Amino acid sequence: MHLSVFALAFVGSACAFNQGGNYDASKRGDVSTPAERGSPIASLRTACGDGDKTAAGKQLRRHPYVQRLTESSVMIGWTATTTRDHRVDVTLPDGTRVASVRAVVDKGSPNQVWATIEGLSPGTTYCYAVANGTPLTERTGFRTAPASTDETVRFLAFGDSGSGGEDQRTLRDWMFDFPYDLIIHTGDVAYNDGTLDQYEDNVFGVYEQLFRNLPFFPAAGNHDYKTLKGAPFREVFALPHAEKWYSYDWGSIHFVALDTESDYATQARWLADDLAATTKPWKIVYLHRPPYSSGSHGSDKKLRRALAPVLERHGVQLVLAGHDHDYERIEPQNGVHYVVTGGGGRGTYGVGRSSFTAFSEEVIHFVYAEVGVDKLVLHAIDAGGTEFDSVEIARTAI
Repeated sequence: MHLSVFALAFVGSACAFNQGGNYDASKRGDVSTPAERGSPIASLRTACGDGDKTAAGKQLRRHPYVQRLTESSVMIGWTATTTRDHRVDVTLPDGTRVASVRAVVDKGSPNQVWATIEGLSPGTTYCYAVANGTPLTERTGFRTAPASTDETVRFLAFGDSGSGGEDQRTLRDWMFDFPYDLIIHTGDVAYNDGTLDQYEDNVFGVYEQLFRNLPFFPAAGNHDYKTLKGAPFREVFALPHAEKWYSYDWGSIHFVALDTESDYATQARWLADDLAATTKPWKIVYLHRPPYSSGSHGSDKKLRRALAPVLERHGVQLVLAGHDHDYERIEPQNGVHYVVTGGGGRGTYGVGRSSFTAFSEEVIHFVYAEVGVDKLVLHAIDAGGTEFDSVEIARTAI
């Protein structure tokens, strides 16, 4: 049973200290088109199992998790006290053998193991389990990205989450109530300093049940850079192209994750080339620092000057940001919709209004998107499980 709680935010430096936030939105925006409800993992668990550790699986430290999932491949990662002869066995739900892939130990981290499975079919459910001569986990499942651009894509997005506290875990519980295909993150994944231990406790320790089955594509935030310039962030996540900023496709969507702790001009040039090369009808960019914001940090105008012309020229429909621990939907700017979603569980702090604000609220939340052929509907869900705002975005053709 989900409980709604109101916690007072600590007065002071919001990013550094406050742990409690508003669980329930105090006002409502447009909620005329309510979000679809349903579990994101139930069908995968029904087809393949829960993926729990076996008796021999005690040597696993971090539970196996899905990364870099595409139409035809996936990476499975985990950590273990001993990594000798680890394999991932992949089958169809009916037990038909697909592959058995030997894992590779990360050269920079002797406990980090990766297995890459290729030659998969689009839009297909596969089961996987980890073994080293004896099973270390039971089977569980993932579904490859769809090849069709006509299939509805659903994704979850949030930011500024990884504190390990009650706010984060309460919001996490509601993430099991919406049927999405992948998770994206707008940065500050692990507080307070992005250490390896903080990723273990505040990220994998919180989202393990989701990460077993669903791919997670994060952008880095300033707190993720506090330890070794973000090295732990890049160690635990197998990002596409192994870059600080990257892009990937999922069905009809071309996603781009930018790194606002790195040079803006360099990324703007890369982004222009990347967007020019895609033929996907939907283009979604996400990053940590917001180009538009009425929160405590405010708008990053240098970032806006660098990126906005590129976004507008190439028909990007949606930009998601974090950094300010609130929700703010911006009036469309030359055809681009901007949303701040930084209420992922590290408390909240006040947000005002600006000339560009369509709706703003200080609340713990995530956003859930349903992307069809001709429209995208973005739903904002608070930590009481209530939808408090939404926006419908029409597809533009460039």
